[in-house]
Amino acid sequence: MDVCSSCNCSFHDSIVAELEGKLYKSCPSCSVSIGQHIFYRYEDFGMRDMGDGLHIVQSWCPGCRSKDGHTPDVCFTC
Repeated sequence: MDVCSSCNCSFHDSIVAELEGKLYKSCPSCSVSIGQHIFYRYEDFGMRDMGDGLHIVQSWCPGCRSKDGHTPDVCFTC
């Protein structure tokens, strides 16, 4: 499944959402596993140093990156 069953957006890109002044981000890997976007707190993802002074948010949640299954608490789904 390549698209969310709720919003029909692709899982290939993360979605960032703001609710009540807080940022949340979807994890593409977790989202594919249930067929809906799964959102975690933005800060749970951590930042990636691109080596040129640019820092970007990690694409996948820490649990998916380490494959240890220890994902942050789910905040909401799509």
